[in-house]
Amino acid sequence: MSNLASPDFQRAFAAVSYLVGQREAGLLAPFAAPHEEASSFARRLSHPERERRAEVLARELSRLALALEARLVK
Repeated sequence: MSNLASPDFQRAFAAVSYLVGQREAGLLAPFAAPHEEASSFARRLSHPERERRAEVLARELSRLALALEARLVK
């Protein structure tokens, strides 16, 4: 089971939430005390420039994909 307080888990959760349409406060709403790293990531997903938001999201989704791949390869 994942550690819900982990910044990695919270960033991944926010990234997937963003993909399904959540925005701003909704990205980390399920967490009572979001980690600062996850909060910073969520703020970057609110950048006014679409290209910047896309870069931030792509970077996190790449990390997530690599982590999932590593688990499947074992």
